[in-house]
Amino acid sequence: MKTLLVGILSVGLVIGLSFIAAGSVPFKKHVINAESVAEAAGVLDVNRDGTLDILSGEFWYEAPKWTKHLVRNIPIISNYLDDFAAVPMDVNKDGWTDVVSVTWFSTKVSWIENPSGKDVPWKEHVVENPGNSETAIACDVDGDGQLDVLPNLAQLTAWYERVGEGENAKLVKHVVDEKRGGHGIGFGDINGDGRGDIVASHGWYEAPSDPRKGEWGLREEFNLGPCSIPAAVYDFNGDKLADIFYGMGHNYGVFWLEQGKDANGKRAWTSHEIEKSWSQAHAIILADLDGDGKPEAVTGKRYYAHNGHDPGENDPRIVCYYKWSPEKNGFEKHVIDEGTTAAFGLYQTVTDIDGDDDVDIVAPGKSGLYLFENLRLTPTRR
Repeated sequence: MKTLLVGILSVGLVIGLSFIAAGSVPFKKHVINAESVAEAAGVLDVNRDGTLDILSGEFWYEAPKWTKHLVRNIPIISNYLDDFAAVPMDVNKDGWTDVVSVTWFSTKVSWIENPSGKDVPWKEHVVENPGNSETAIACDVDGDGQLDVLPNLAQLTAWYERVGEGENAKLVKHVVDEKRGGHGIGFGDINGDGRGDIVASHGWYEAPSDPRKGEWGLREEFNLGPCSIPAAVYDFNGDKLADIFYGMGHNYGVFWLEQGKDANGKRAWTSHEIEKSWSQAHAIILADLDGDGKPEAVTGKRYYAHNGHDPGENDPRIVCYYKWSPEKNGFEKHVIDEGTTAAFGLYQTVTDIDGDDDVDIVAPGKSGLYLFENLRLTPTRR
């Protein structure tokens, strides 16, 4: 059996209510697999039975009892399972949802084909080897209503579009910047022109009228350092200008970058520190947890991101969210879970996994796979 050189605590399936601060959304933590070391987890209806399942690393977990099934064998390299994303996508359009993965060590972008209900290993289709990729995000880059894949590549910036069907299905690469990549990426309409732009650690790329063919203009208006993947784009303070919420992926701190105008009416950015009490906020996900129509920034500590070499790697793990407070003109922190084995990895999923009309959190990492069930509404089905 493959193991990572980190401590993992075996616990029961359900360990009860998480800590709830005043005004916080209540959650119940479910341990899906305490021994999982996969850092990516996607949510999809694997077997088309009408319920959502979880696919993470080498296994998929069948709802509602989270029965484990083998997907494929994946190597562990330098204490990492070499599978850094799990983007659900029906690549070949056969009606069965597949998963798109990226890797760091084997430098692959690939899609893993759902075997259409058969109890056999899933087939990997390698698209290409564009270089090291820490993870990826799913977003509609070209505005056609279909999700694309935007990996965080170290050596360049590019996105992949799904085209074709059956044996002709493929993921087509569109290069944004062939000379520059980095640590940190996000997606959203920065300049309010109705097109989604790409956020990088070294600035942002303005989308052309045709994102497939046009030239993306790099706007070096800020430098976020080795920031989270993704960094989240949203108008938090309601001034009709998009802001950026991000964490330091390998150091302490979460921040927001406020967009404004200088004295000449030109775009300007102001950085605000939210807090520095914990480290390795490697992923930020926007989701409306409390049902008020506005998203919260959901995040958590990535456990052992660099195998013990990052600041605060042995600090207590945390899963939490930050809610914008108009009264404070800033963010309020709400702890979901702290001081246990639950943490965030590289590719988390926030979605209504149990069909009760509120969104739940699937949190994979080197210290286990966990589901945080949102208890805001009474479940309507199981």
